[in-house]
Amino acid sequence: MGKVSQLNPDTFPDSPYAIELRCGAADRRFSPRLEAEFERIRLMDGRALVRVTSVLAVLVAALRGVEQAFRGSWTSLLVIDFGLVIAGSAVLAAIAWSPAFERLYLPWARIVVPFRNTLVAAHIAAVAAGGHLELLMAVPVMLIAPFFFFGLRLPTALVSGVLTVASFLTAAVIFELPLPVVIHSAVFLALAVVACAMAARHFEKCSRTGFLEDRLIADLAQHDALTGTKNRRVFDEHLTRLWQQAVGDGRAIAVLLLDVDHFKAYNDRYGHLAGDLALRRVAQTVQRFVRRPLDILARYGGEEFAAILYNVEAGQAKDVAERICRAVAELAMEHRDSRTAAVVTISVGVAVVKATAQRNPRGALQLADQALYEAKVSGRNRVELMNDEEYRMLVTGVFASPSRVSQR
Repeated sequence: MGKVSQLNPDTFPDSPYAIELRCGAADRRFSPRLEAEFERIRLMDGRALVRVTSVLAVLVAALRGVEQAFRGSWTSLLVIDFGLVIAGSAVLAAIAWSPAFERLYLPWARIVVPFRNTLVAAHIAAVAAGGHLELLMAVPVMLIAPFFFFGLRLPTALVSGVLTVASFLTAAVIFELPLPVVIHSAVFLALAVVACAMAARHFEKCSRTGFLEDRLIADLAQHDALTGTKNRRVFDEHLTRLWQQAVGDGRAIAVLLLDVDHFKAYNDRYGHLAGDLALRRVAQTVQRFVRRPLDILARYGGEEFAAILYNVEAGQAKDVAERICRAVAELAMEHRDSRTAAVVTISVGVAVVKATAQRNPRGALQLADQALYEAKVSGRNRVELMNDEEYRMLVTGVFASPSRVSQR
């Protein structure tokens, strides 16, 4: 895990990529959701190679058909075989260049590639038995392509390789290819399949590890390194996107600002390491209440966290905030210098606003900040709610209270 060797996946225990890395998942299939994501990304990354290979397969088959026509050695069976080979190759090429590539390519390729290769291998054996041994050079290429050029998964490529070799050897015996050639071909092709499988397995393991590392790094870039929550940049972007969605859906959004009470005093007494641990425990506790797909929790700065709850009423949002407050207090983290309680507590400002095109999401955030201020001046360890009525009176960029709390 070269890329993440300096990072600790345990900092983000809920990250599916960190979980898979800790479990050594590069040696096996991922969980179904991650496996589907990995297959999709790998397929799309290799699309250009698949396109070129599929087109070349059509051209080679067509050129071989032209050569056969010049020789005048067509038979009804040969016509059927060539028709199937060219049709299958053309279908794959068409899918590779179509918008339906991601959805259709692999299901078709899993069938077409092994079937086509078995037909071609049998044809090569028959032609080689007639004295054209130079065509034998095409068989190794047919073994390599499914592993590395057609975007197939290892099991499918291995099945294709085994069927290709079996078809070639069967046809070689039927058409009486010289026994020494058959034996040499069998040994060489078997070794080629084994070598391709080993190389493809190593490549897939590296690809899986790289996939997890890249996704984990991207995941880490969106998180606060200390608490494991999302960072402020992600929160701001999510608020803008979710506001636009709420405008279209006609829904309300709740913005919660949560602040650890008397946190400077806590750091002064217990030290910054203890303060870091306290912030992590608070974040983990709050995260239990912010779990829905469109909701988000972020560290907004210092000892302050911000959360968005989508499509909730004012009463629901306040209830969630009060349960968060109680859950943090129930952690019973000692705080002897707190003027509010003997344990670590939080204050929460809640703003619930129905999103409209005429309103600004930053106004909802300012309203939550105003509510947090009210919770602070009202004694801390409490929740204050502001809603549409207060929003209508809000002057964006102007804090309504004359002064801020001097020490949070």
